[in-house]
Amino acid sequence: MADVSRARRKIASGIAVLALIDLGAIIYLALPLRAGAARPAQVQQQAEREYQQLSRKTVPLRGIDQKLSEAQKQDAAFMQNRLPSRYSDVLEELGKLANANHINITAVTYKDDPAKLPEVDTLEMHAGLAGPYVDLVRFINAIERDKMFFIIDSIGFTGENQGGEVRLDLKLETYLRNQSTS
Repeated sequence: MADVSRARRKIASGIAVLALIDLGAIIYLALPLRAGAARPAQVQQQAEREYQQLSRKTVPLRGIDQKLSEAQKQDAAFMQNRLPSRYSDVLEELGKLANANHINITAVTYKDDPAKLPEVDTLEMHAGLAGPYVDLVRFINAIERDKMFFIIDSIGFTGENQGGEVRLDLKLETYLRNQSTS
């Protein structure tokens, strides 16, 4: 009988220990001791801020496939419409602009290099210009607004004669399409 009473005490103490563990678990779940349970409004606000930050980062990427397709079309149109494929196209365009603005192009030197882009070559030009100051200004403005793509790198004053004609050294560049992309 002593064994049975000893077994009962062990079982009763085991049940008491389990009851205490259950009570501790209930108290832990019921009381706001956890970070998430203690401040649900703050946790939600933090989650909303993180969501907004991530949304702002991903907005530019929405529709990227359509944007990329459109950019490729615009690139092809720019290359076809604004970049010449031959030196003679550049000379013809500069000649037209010079005649329209009553400017004399005295000397032009050319230097071409492969560009960083695979389908174009860089064409650098140094041109001596002569004419009245107002006409030179109009000529430079016409170059900047021309359909053909020109980049004016520098303009240097080289002198003036007694007739009021100004001489400038103009450095500009454009890009030539490779013949395979024409």
